[in-house]
Amino acid sequence: MRSFRNIGLSVYGLLAGIIAMYSCKSADSSSPLKKHYYDMQEYRPVALWENNVVAENPFPLSEYEKETLLDSAVQVCQAYMTKYPDHNLDTWPKDDCEAYLRAKAIQIILQFQPDYYRAYAIPEIRRRMTQFGGPYYRLDYYYDFSKEDTESPYSNSKEGLITVDVNVWNAQASGFSLPIRNGMGISFRAPDYENSLLKDWVPYPYMIRNRDYDWKNNMILF
Repeated sequence: MRSFRNIGLSVYGLLAGIIAMYSCKSADSSSPLKKHYYDMQEYRPVALWENNVVAENPFPLSEYEKETLLDSAVQVCQAYMTKYPDHNLDTWPKDDCEAYLRAKAIQIILQFQPDYYRAYAIPEIRRRMTQFGGPYYRLDYYYDFSKEDTESPYSNSKEGLITVDVNVWNAQASGFSLPIRNGMGISFRAPDYENSLLKDWVPYPYMIRNRDYDWKNNMILF
């Protein structure tokens, strides 16, 4: 009886392996682009589609420059949080609210993704509502194609650089996302929000569009 059971388990395992193999093959073939994985020193490993490549940041900051900008942004945020102890952005004057949001977004970008910081970038600020999490502000930053070339097929329009979300009710950042990663990013969790993640954070590498990619025909040019 035991031998039949072992045979049954072996057959089951073989069938499961075959099904998994074909499932992976099917999932891969259904995607128009292949993934390439990169493990870069001091950067988070990422899966890149063929239409994106890792690149060198054209506006690199020295450690001193980054820390100076970060200290300034943190001081602005702390000043407003002290001025309005309720920390509810809906009760703040519009000018103060937007000044705080810009400083908070700069703080988050410099802490988590400094390669995506641009001194020239002025965010578009919109108030939004989540289904369960309540209201928040979204700050969208965009590339300026007159100042840098990103090999983008969208050079005649706007292309997102980075997005930062800030909760209305407590003025805490709730996360950020990278448009070049199709809006994928990180959500911060209570009670510490960004501080709970910052200690062990490894940044994503700086990425741009692949100049060797044919956007019209969805294929790599060789």
